[in-house]
Amino acid sequence: MSEYDPLFGQASLEETEALDDLEPIRDRFLAASRPYLRSPWTWVGWAIVLPVVALATPWAFEIRGPAGVLFAWSIAILLGGAVEVAAIRRGPKRIGTSALARWALSAQGNLSVVAVLLSGLLVWFELPFLLPGVWLLLLGHSFFVLGGVSFPPLRVYGLIFQAGGVAALWPDGAPLLAFAIAALLGNAWMALAIWRARA
Repeated sequence: MSEYDPLFGQASLEETEALDDLEPIRDRFLAASRPYLRSPWTWVGWAIVLPVVALATPWAFEIRGPAGVLFAWSIAILLGGAVEVAAIRRGPKRIGTSALARWALSAQGNLSVVAVLLSGLLVWFELPFLLPGVWLLLLGHSFFVLGGVSFPPLRVYGLIFQAGGVAALWPDGAPLLAFAIAALLGNAWMALAIWRARA
C-alpha cells in the first residue's frame, strides 16, 4: 500500500487493519514532534522568510552572482531557524528528547544531504532553475509521510509543497514564484492548523 493510496479511493479491509496497527506509532511520533508543533509562530516565520528570499533571489544574483544567492538563502535559513529554536526553547525541556525524535531529525537531515547533492549536480549541469521544484518535491514528500504518522495537517502541507514543485518544474513557468507561493500557503496552513489544535 502506498502512502498516497487513500487520496485516490477507499481502503480495503486489510489496509484499514494495517492502519489501525499504526495508532500506537502515531501517538509516539506525535509526542516526539510536539516541540515543532507547539507554536504557530514558527510556521508564520517560515511563511514570511521563505517567500521573501525566493522572490529576492534574482536581485541577489544581480548584485553578487551565485555567492549573493548563497548568502541570501543562508541568512534566510538562519533567521527562520532562529525563530524555530526560540519557540522550542520556550517549551518544556524534556519534550522532544526521545530516541524517536532524534531518529526523525536524522532522517530529515539525510534527506537534506540528498537534496544538497542533487542541487550541486543541477548547478554543475547549469540547470539551477530546477532547484525550487526539486526541493519542494523532496520536502513535500517527506512532510506528507511524516504527517501520516504524526500530525495529519502535515500531509496537506506536504501536498501543497508537492503541487508547488510540479508548478515550479512546469515548462516556461516561474520556479521561484511557485516556490514562494507554496511556502507561503503551506506554512500559513500549518500555523492555522496548530493554532486550531491548541485552541
